[in-house]
Amino acid sequence: MLHMPTLPSTCRRFCLLLLLLAALLPACSRTTAPTDPEYVDAVELKLKCRELADQMLATMPNDALKGVVALPTSFVEQGNRGMSSPLGRLISEALIYEFNQRGFPVREYRLAGKVSVTGGRDDLAFLNNVSIPVGQKWAALIVGTYYVDKDATFVNARLVRATDGLVLRTGQLVLPNTGIVQRMSESDAQLASRKAAASKPKYPSLYTPDNTLNSGSLPIRQGK
Repeated sequence: MLHMPTLPSTCRRFCLLLLLLAALLPACSRTTAPTDPEYVDAVELKLKCRELADQMLATMPNDALKGVVALPTSFVEQGNRGMSSPLGRLISEALIYEFNQRGFPVREYRLAGKVSVTGGRDDLAFLNNVSIPVGQKWAALIVGTYYVDKDATFVNARLVRATDGLVLRTGQLVLPNTGIVQRMSESDAQLASRKAAASKPKYPSLYTPDNTLNSGSLPIRQGK
């Protein structure tokens, strides 16, 4: 009866390691994050919002924040406080998540009070025009500005007590002007202008409306 030679213990361990790696490789390939540069930039923007929340809540718990509830607002352009952008709204929405993950109470004050799904656009729960309860002692507004320069965008955030405007916490970021930051930092007016330009027909229409046509008489003279 033939016997297979016994492998040394070191060789056996090496073979087992190879088998283990072979079993793990498919799982690793399924969980590997995309390497597309645009995706990497998007993840970096999310991490920057996390860094901003860390700055604002680094000293929690604190007596000055006891009983305080945060109300997020859209970040606005530093040079025009009445103008926001997709970037300003994204930072606000991201801070809702980051504050909540850290156990800081956040109130969603933009709800319509009911959700109807009977048709049309009544399923939208958010309101555009709402009044923030600035007279409530528990309310603290998350406000912020951003300034877009040639190569970078500067973000400043504050947690402000609504009753007297006292700044409770601050945060500051510098975002590299990646493709996604540049696109999202376009103001609402710029987006509306670009959409209007895109919807304008490239060539003049050859269609003649009926109301511009009129009937008349055309004399016809027969030849001799």
